[in-house]
Amino acid sequence: MLKKRFKKLTKSLSLGLILVLSLFFGLSPAGVGQASEISVDVQPILLLEKINVEDAVAGSEFTLSLVVRNLTNHPAYNATLDFEVKGNDEDDKLAPFALKNGKNPTLDKIEGNESKTVMVPFTVAEDARNKDYEILINLTAKDATHKKTVRASAGINVPVIYDLTKPVLQVKEVSLNPAKPDVVEGFEAIFRIVNLSKTTEARNVMITLEGEDNFAVTEISNRKNMISIAKGEEKTISYRLKAKDTRNDNTVKLKMSFDYQANQKEEVEETINLPIPDEGMEMGATPRVIINKYTLSAEKVLAGNTVTMHLFIENTHQRPVKNVKISLGVIKIEDSSDGTVTTGGTVFSPLNSSNSFFIDSIPGKTIYQKDIDLYVDPNAAAKTYIVPVEIVYEDRAGKEFTCEEQINIPVTQECKLQIISTQVPPAGAVGEAVPVSAEFVNVGKVALGNFLVTLEGDFTTDNSTYYVGNLEIGASDYYQGMLIPQQEGPLEGKIVFSYIDNNNKEVRVEEPFTIEITAQPAIPEGMGPGMEGPEGMPLDGKPGGGGILGFLKTKGLTILLVLVILGEAIYIMRSRRKKASGELFDEEI
Repeated sequence: MLKKRFKKLTKSLSLGLILVLSLFFGLSPAGVGQASEISVDVQPILLLEKINVEDAVAGSEFTLSLVVRNLTNHPAYNATLDFEVKGNDEDDKLAPFALKNGKNPTLDKIEGNESKTVMVPFTVAEDARNKDYEILINLTAKDATHKKTVRASAGINVPVIYDLTKPVLQVKEVSLNPAKPDVVEGFEAIFRIVNLSKTTEARNVMITLEGEDNFAVTEISNRKNMISIAKGEEKTISYRLKAKDTRNDNTVKLKMSFDYQANQKEEVEETINLPIPDEGMEMGATPRVIINKYTLSAEKVLAGNTVTMHLFIENTHQRPVKNVKISLGVIKIEDSSDGTVTTGGTVFSPLNSSNSFFIDSIPGKTIYQKDIDLYVDPNAAAKTYIVPVEIVYEDRAGKEFTCEEQINIPVTQECKLQIISTQVPPAGAVGEAVPVSAEFVNVGKVALGNFLVTLEGDFTTDNSTYYVGNLEIGASDYYQGMLIPQQEGPLEGKIVFSYIDNNNKEVRVEEPFTIEITAQPAIPEGMGPGMEGPEGMPLDGKPGGGGILGFLKTKGLTILLVLVILGEAIYIMRSRRKKASGELFDEEI
């Protein structure tokens, strides 16, 4: 009995121990009274670290290195590295790179807590673009059971340098001998040229220096040859230069042509700024003295008046000039009849000085102001005159230079219209025509354009507008119109003379007048129908009497109008005779 109980207890303890072991090792029992197959976790954890890459040059090779580290105690088997470029298609997933050996690198075994370094050589396509590519690295391995797959991944940017597959020639440094040269006498410029390529040599290197408008090469030729410049090598070449008179700055052009890789040819050009100090710049090019600008005290210069001209004379260069003489030249006038150009008289006369003035010196990059008072000839024609200006100056060495400039000065003449007379009757009657006339003359020195005479007022008019057109210098004309009053009382009106002056502005001259208008006169008492006039003529124009009165009543207005016109014509004829004899107007003003 006791023995049976002991066996039962022993069996219970065995089952309990199996259950505890299964829970501890993650094993599961197959059933009561028998143990299951034990499965232990042996999966490793792998890490990719210390990834480095060499310079990737298109058309060449580079090496990618990395470390595979096992973080657990469990080994990993058959570890394989796979590479692809981010964004590429599956068919060409590594372009523009390729594995040099043509297959993915593998590691048979990585022990627990072990690190292994892998070196992977790549090639770069010659047509690879000059940019950064991201290479994705994928690692797969098996655990100790060879049933479970372990994975790890990482990425790295690989910049591709395309230019370095051919020679890259560049001027690295320029020096001068002496360091502060006299550019007029000449100096030596030394150029240090480097080949930046890490792969390719430049052969048959031909150097050509062009000084443009700044410098001249004083040697026999401006072309020099170098046999070769190896990759990463530096060589020097020198030229003797001196400044030209047309020099504006310190730049020269250096052209470099070379051969590489069999029949490949290349040419590059650089613009080099020579390190010449400011003193050398001052002694270089020809100094320029110009009229920067000029202003007049009046926008329009009126003949017979005085105008002040402000000259702004600029030394455009950095070096000073001295003994500056500025002269106003003689105006040239073109004859419109035959097109010939002749020297005119003195239109502008400087006041209190001659037509020349002197300046001791003008510092570099400086503007000097000179004010000149000019008197304008009263008889000068209204036009724009071109005044030549001559500037003579010397540089520091006493060399003389001459510069010619031109100044435009517009001259205007006074426009003046004179109204000789206006003829307006002092009184008139309602419904009866009243004559109005005026005579005028251009006494100014310019023609008056678009000349127009207008009769304006609150009345009916006949011939209210008279268009003359251009009223030339010294020309006279007259105007005559009629107005017909409509009501009694004072009648106000005006004769308006309008024209365009030589400043293209409209001018109006008004001559107002006032006429006292009365009603038509009534027929006197006692002079009615049937009364006889002289010799028995009826006053009313009917047989038997009233003939004269009737005639005056019907024809009186016409007779009055004829008499007025006749009187006006006699007045105008007399006025013209006086004018022709010189009594009214002297044309030689």
